[in-house]
Amino acid sequence: MRLEEISKFPTIRFKDIAKRTSSQEYAWTLVHRMVKNGKLKRVTKGIYTTSDDAFAIASNIYYPSYISFITASYLYGFTETIPITIYIVTPKPHKKIKIMGYDIEFIRLDSVWGYHKEQKEEHLIFLADVEKLMIDSFLRPEKMGNFTEIENVFKMAEKIDIDKIKEYLKKIDSEMISRKVGYMLERHKGIDISEIVKTDRNYYQLNPFKKSSKIDKKWRLFI
Repeated sequence: MRLEEISKFPTIRFKDIAKRTSSQEYAWTLVHRMVKNGKLKRVTKGIYTTSDDAFAIASNIYYPSYISFITASYLYGFTETIPITIYIVTPKPHKKIKIMGYDIEFIRLDSVWGYHKEQKEEHLIFLADVEKLMIDSFLRPEKMGNFTEIENVFKMAEKIDIDKIKEYLKKIDSEMISRKVGYMLERHKGIDISEIVKTDRNYYQLNPFKKSSKIDKKWRLFI
């Protein structure tokens, strides 16, 4: 298998290289030689790359998976914070790895959907839809860093598909997440989705990093 063929992919598995060579033994020799020459880099066990794009590599290690949280916010231009960790949503837990100076951390969620392919330089990346990023930000707020970064997503997003956000919230089926996202959309975008959000007598803290006693009666949140 030639280097030109391997370079077409952001990541490639050893087993796929072996399928394209005369034998597994030759494949190991080929991979070892390429790694030694610096033409191929080991990403993790059995996975290699020729790419220098850490974001493309990170979102193509496991399938299904996608970039989310503060990393996605950075790629969308919603934050000036330069990430040192690339957060990847996956349905199964995986060990953190390091490549090209970045920590790649895999965050297990049950909701591995709401993402799309996007061209980034030479390769495709898998990136959270803006609407899913809004939800993910409240599912694992610590991966956003602070509440200001969560707010930035709602403030900076220019195109929001209302039908999509409603569909995603119904799919998540979390009253708490729906109320928080609904409040933020209304506050920052003037979008009211309250007709799809159920509320009980409980109140939730909007800001997961800081408690407040101020309340919003419509959304039943401490804001």
